[in-house]
Amino acid sequence: MSKILHILLGIAGLGLLAWMVRRTGYSVLAENLSRFGLGSTLFLILLYTLAQMAFCMAWFVLLRDKNHPIGFWRTFLAYAAGDALNMTVPSGNLAGEPVKMMLVKDVIGTEDALASVTVYKYADFLSMTLFLGLGWLLHFGFYKMPAFWNLGAAVILFVMAAASILFFWIQSKGLFLPLGKLLNKLGLEKWVGNKLQAAHIVDESVRQYYLHHRRGFALSVFFNFMAWFGGVLEIMVFMRFAGLPFSFPAALTIETFSLFVNNISFFVPARIGVGEGSRALLFVTLGYSKAAGLTYGILRRIRELAWVGIGFLVLSLARR
Repeated sequence: MSKILHILLGIAGLGLLAWMVRRTGYSVLAENLSRFGLGSTLFLILLYTLAQMAFCMAWFVLLRDKNHPIGFWRTFLAYAAGDALNMTVPSGNLAGEPVKMMLVKDVIGTEDALASVTVYKYADFLSMTLFLGLGWLLHFGFYKMPAFWNLGAAVILFVMAAASILFFWIQSKGLFLPLGKLLNKLGLEKWVGNKLQAAHIVDESVRQYYLHHRRGFALSVFFNFMAWFGGVLEIMVFMRFAGLPFSFPAALTIETFSLFVNNISFFVPARIGVGEGSRALLFVTLGYSKAAGLTYGILRRIRELAWVGIGFLVLSLARR
């Protein structure tokens, strides 16, 4: 049933994108994309490498802080493979985390791999909450967004902040051992097998990160936080190349509110249609043309597809 629903949502997203393209005008979009050029598009793809490396560094510092014998290049390949799944599978950006773990466990061990991914994902979520909070507060000094947008943003921020506190508390008490016991009570003994002892080891490893590796965790939050500005930088470069008024506040506001939309549309496959539509609407709200917003949305989709392709290539080679 869920697969059918995801297919229907994907079709609806494609329909929404097709409708927006038609309303904007095929010729207008084609002219904008042609004027932007292949070279500039490739530059945007390469530019986002900085953000991807920062996201990866946020995981790498956790591994190195515990002296795991793994290099940055190996970590980056595992990150890219997992991120490709996160960008395509409707899972709240969780589908790729087991892949990251599987691709490094032979170097650092299964328990430590799972613990590092768990702590990294929490640092990622916490940093996004901080980034969205900063972007939302700063936008009040430059733009007057519709009231329902700000109300929705406030609700999402409150939920994310509460979830950050709750998840930290759960991790401090133990996440995997209670989960294993719950599955055991539900009659999944064969699936759980002898993994309860390993779950205890993982929970203890997670606690160790917060108790004795606070510097590594703080660096992980910092690198994740800086990586979220990759989208802001990308929008600013697009504005410059497209001949639009160059504005950091506008780029920050667009990226902030588009991430809010992303967080509530995680169930749409690859957020197709939703991502392009939200960015087009935000460009218009801030005084830019709808064609400029949709052009950027399409270019961003091209950049995402490029990184998805890289990630799936890594995954394919790893499976071999």
